[in-house]
Amino acid sequence: MSALVGWALLYPSPAHAEESLDDLKKALRRLQTRVQSLEAAKQTEAHSDRAGTNLAKLAQKEAEEARAHAEQARLQAEAARAKAQAAQSGADPLQGSFPGSMRVPGSSTSFKISGYAKVHAYGDLGPRNRSDNIAVPSLPLSGGPKGLQTPGDVAVGARWSRVALDARTPISESFGAARTYFEVDWAGQSDPTSQTTASSFTTRLRLAFGEFGNTDGWGSVVAGQTYSVFSDCTLNPLRSVSDWTTPGTSAVRQAAIQYRKSYGATTFSVGLENTYSDVTSTAGTSYPDSNGGAGFTLSSVPDGAASVIWRGDNAFFALRGMVRNIGINNEAASALAQRYHASTIGYGVGATGGLNLLDNRLALFATANYGPGIGRYLITVSQGFGAVTNFGLPGVTSQAAQIDTVTATAGLVGLQYKLLPNLQANALITATSLSYPSYVTQFTTTSSAINSSLWATSVNLIYSPVPSVDLGLEYLHGSRTLVVPDANGVRGGTADRIHSMILVRF
Repeated sequence: MSALVGWALLYPSPAHAEESLDDLKKALRRLQTRVQSLEAAKQTEAHSDRAGTNLAKLAQKEAEEARAHAEQARLQAEAARAKAQAAQSGADPLQGSFPGSMRVPGSSTSFKISGYAKVHAYGDLGPRNRSDNIAVPSLPLSGGPKGLQTPGDVAVGARWSRVALDARTPISESFGAARTYFEVDWAGQSDPTSQTTASSFTTRLRLAFGEFGNTDGWGSVVAGQTYSVFSDCTLNPLRSVSDWTTPGTSAVRQAAIQYRKSYGATTFSVGLENTYSDVTSTAGTSYPDSNGGAGFTLSSVPDGAASVIWRGDNAFFALRGMVRNIGINNEAASALAQRYHASTIGYGVGATGGLNLLDNRLALFATANYGPGIGRYLITVSQGFGAVTNFGLPGVTSQAAQIDTVTATAGLVGLQYKLLPNLQANALITATSLSYPSYVTQFTTTSSAINSSLWATSVNLIYSPVPSVDLGLEYLHGSRTLVVPDANGVRGGTADRIHSMILVRF
């Protein structure tokens, strides 16, 4: 019997599989008959003497063994049938459970390795800017040492290449599946001095999370480093040639525990996420890991975020929100008069939508974000400006020290148009406005980072001669204006860049 089953499993050609199935069915029927006779003998012997009792126990044991063999034969028959059907249809037995994946032999786990190698080249048309992605909040100012070095230079790099591993294991129809996902690139090191050796760059962890459950059932849980529930970048259909994080949007990746549940076309998400306070004073910017002159920043609770997303056949709409505690503590100062601590609440709200037209050849996208203390959750807010403090200004004692949130308002509109199935154009325009307490006009060391407004635009063409290769050309412009002129009397800075890429994915 076991030899017959083994033959059926190892050689599942259509003709042989049908013969093996017939044999297995016959064997199954014989085993079922044996089980019935043994159970009848068990009932008869149950009324006999002690010797008959031993015989009944033996019959029971044989019946259980026969039942187990029958179940094993049934399962093997089903496996043989599945393999026979796969052979008839030409299906790959290693094909995974989700597109592009491969099944791990001997298990129900499927995995997919993906990514791309990307080389980019750019040339600046304005002030010298050695960053390979334009960071609008920190653009070189139009005057001063960097602003006078025009035109900019040319650079080529590949550190934005990326590799990802996605593994999924189905658990049950009611529970759902378990998933693990990892993604890295080499954008963790941008020190230009490393170019003098071997263009070496540090590997950077982008995503590393586990997920389990069924979003359409009881829900799913995500735990690890992932995009914030507040982020709108995951909803953005527009493609970029450069690797700038689209200005005016939120793209925070951080450790979090999130829960998602769908009701039809609507998905609700909530998350407890990593907190990281940022407060700027006249002397510098303070973080949990560094004292910028006003103390270390602290937060007593995780950040909270929530979103609701509706997806239709040709459109989607999302509402998003986040709340965070921002605190600073200088109680470790050596001088008693400098010891203080203060905290405030920051929050952000956002709305995002998209619409597909012309048989999905045209995609329209818009997003808006607002919040006092939104800080690092918005790309166009300078690092360290979740809040500001008056500590360190003339006449401000520790008793009078306070922190106040920085309020940001940002919006973006863009479109993607497919000129041909393998040729697309993308364009966007975005603007951000920031407001501060009046005392920031007295800041000295950090004054060149206090922006009042920013805007940016880009337009590109991306051509794919074959599905796995993209060629792109893009024009980018960015501009920022300061609240007060810097020490050289400069009120802001602009950048204009031509960016190209060759991307090969797998």
